[in-house]
Amino acid sequence: MVSGKLALLYILVCLGYIAYDLPTGNLSEVPVLGATILLLALTICYHRHGDHKTGHYCLLTTVNCALYLVASSESPNSSALIFFLVNTIAAFAILSYQQRLHAILFAVFTYTLFVLSYFVDYSLLPERRYDEETLVYFMILNFSAALPAAILSVNLLVALNRHSALKLVENTDLLMKTNAELDRFVYSTSHDLRAPLSSVMGLINITEKSREPEEVVKYLGMMRDRVMSLDRFIRDITDYSRNNRLEVKREKVYLRCLIDDIWESLKFSSEAETIQFRNDIPEQLFIHVDRGRLQVVLGNLISNAMRYQDSNKNDPFILVEHYITDNIFCLKVADNGQGIPKEYHTKVFDMFFRANEKSKGSGLGLYIVKEAIMKLSGSIHLDSEPTAGSTFTIRLPL
Repeated sequence: MVSGKLALLYILVCLGYIAYDLPTGNLSEVPVLGATILLLALTICYHRHGDHKTGHYCLLTTVNCALYLVASSESPNSSALIFFLVNTIAAFAILSYQQRLHAILFAVFTYTLFVLSYFVDYSLLPERRYDEETLVYFMILNFSAALPAAILSVNLLVALNRHSALKLVENTDLLMKTNAELDRFVYSTSHDLRAPLSSVMGLINITEKSREPEEVVKYLGMMRDRVMSLDRFIRDITDYSRNNRLEVKREKVYLRCLIDDIWESLKFSSEAETIQFRNDIPEQLFIHVDRGRLQVVLGNLISNAMRYQDSNKNDPFILVEHYITDNIFCLKVADNGQGIPKEYHTKVFDMFFRANEKSKGSGLGLYIVKEAIMKLSGSIHLDSEPTAGSTFTIRLPL
């Protein structure tokens, strides 16, 4: 944007020179000024098409060469030489840090042309002599263009410095948040990994001493529950790691098929025996999304709805449906299970949060859901009341 604005300013200066030359009949500079205007217009076209690097080089080269031709043919009192300084500042402003060597070379090139135009008595164009009134006109014209050009360049440097400072603060905050989560993660993970293992070891000791087959079967079932709990926790850790590590990879995903696959992997659990599962997503409906992350999100929400069903109800159900509003795609996972008290609605997405001591999960599931949806540039909202069930609404930009 700054490079394009500088090009427009320089075009106005060229038009100001032409506006003076045409009525006086002094046309020696008009071809040079016309060619300069065309090249500056080409610079703007490069920027419009996203080729900013070529646009920058075209701008700096064109202005330096045109400035040398004009400044070497007229009096220094016209103030045209001031643009050599502006062009040097612009080179360091619009070229990136990786191009700093090119900016230095442009600065050397600009200084060389300044020395040639001021100290060497040679000009490719016929020498132009102005009266005092004309010199004042060109001095005002040149200064009026050079000042905003310099301001644009310096303001860009200030803006880039401010942006870097804000990013540093943001990264510092993110680092502190990550460190705090890592400390909590290590502590809670070590506890949650050891707890089922300690329980299994205790049950093994009891089973070894038992002589009753019924008791052995009972203890084996308890061991199985502990191992399954440990397996779920390890899978949650794996999902958490993948979400943080892998880039978002969008692909065409048919939602009904994805949701059916998730239910197929869950429906043989004892917790799913009495649940009526309804997938109201049309067969041909698809969106472009990261399939792996969406599968983790829906898998967690559906398995939670299954795990926390209300045993006092005769018709437990899980419903998945969708709607589209304001270019936002919404997925709803609803159930009539135990529900969640309102005071926990903002906490259930925190790492390792459990609403009660009887919770069967690791406390990572909904945290992973929130983090995965954030990676997809979406959001999630919870509506729930105790005994009335829960509805999780996922919003994804189309």
